[in-house]
Amino acid sequence: MEDIKVDDEKNVGLLSSGYLESQKIVLPKDVFRNGFTWFCYETFKSLAFRIWLLSWLPVTTWWKMSTNWIYPFLATNLLILCVFFLPLIQMLCRKRTLSKNLTQFSKEIIANSPGTDVENWEPIAANLNSYMHENKFWKTKYFFYGAWNCQEAFRLTILEPFSVKKDDDSKLKSFKDSVPYIEEALEVYFSEVDKQWKLFDTEKAWNPVNLDDIQLPKETYLLKLTWVLKRIFTLQCLPLFLHSLNCIYISWHYGLLFRIPYLGCIFLMNMHTFQNLRGASMKTEHKMQFLSSIINEREIGASGWDHIAKRMNRYLFEQNVRKNEDFFFDGIDCKWFFNYSLCSHLSSKKTLSHVPLDIELWPYIREAQSSCTDESSA
Repeated sequence: MEDIKVDDEKNVGLLSSGYLESQKIVLPKDVFRNGFTWFCYETFKSLAFRIWLLSWLPVTTWWKMSTNWIYPFLATNLLILCVFFLPLIQMLCRKRTLSKNLTQFSKEIIANSPGTDVENWEPIAANLNSYMHENKFWKTKYFFYGAWNCQEAFRLTILEPFSVKKDDDSKLKSFKDSVPYIEEALEVYFSEVDKQWKLFDTEKAWNPVNLDDIQLPKETYLLKLTWVLKRIFTLQCLPLFLHSLNCIYISWHYGLLFRIPYLGCIFLMNMHTFQNLRGASMKTEHKMQFLSSIINEREIGASGWDHIAKRMNRYLFEQNVRKNEDFFFDGIDCKWFFNYSLCSHLSSKKTLSHVPLDIELWPYIREAQSSCTDESSA
């Protein structure tokens, strides 16, 4: 009886899934000029903005009517609080709303069977946008801006938090009645990922004819430092660079005893972030290609890692991940990236928003690890 009840609930919950099948999928990215205008619209429609506006307008009115210095001070501070805290409040509200709809989120995944391809998440994002608006969970019908937001929400709210929990009790405590739906949704998702992996692992179409024609950066750069500096002075690293300069400026007015440990901590944090930027620039399919190259490499040694680095430099250049064939400096750098950016995730016990754990790739990472170990032993 319980199974029949669950099936009925799934059928009812998935009515919205068929709503957009006969219609063209329209997401906020197709309606708004850009993400900023969408964010402003969502903010203006939020309850937090209305509360702030009701607080700010009277203070501004009194400022114009009175000569007391306290009113311009309050008005200015309320404006600053709006700029800094409204985005944070919006983010927390979104997270809370999504946590209340994990069952529906899982049902949509079960119905649409998405994999790692972003386009497969478009109907899920559109259906959830309609569902949350119609059921009064969200003020607007634009909860997810694009399919990639929906995919990232799945990673942060379902895939990683659920997968890192080992025992059933902790899963029930965190996800409650959504557990059976989440388990089925993850089974569907992993099945689609495995289909994609088999294409990467068996397809031999992409293979450079002559690896000797591809030069590694170690052969073209005089020093590795030059290659590193070229990576630092890019638009991707600009926020990190500006943050470092700001920290140096702030610490300049303090004593040496404070400045040295403070800047040391900032340097280590920025180095950690910088090292994770390369992995973040790769999509899941790029990492699949990387793991497949490792598994299919006949000789895992110094020359073997050089071959993998050359293949991946060419592949990532063709996929527009890099503007040049310089993603990996050499085989040593390629091996370090494999250990640091992929193998280290296997022992992770918590999810991090800025570093994807690549949980769907864990079986293939272990296979690549095993391949390296077997070759080394031989």
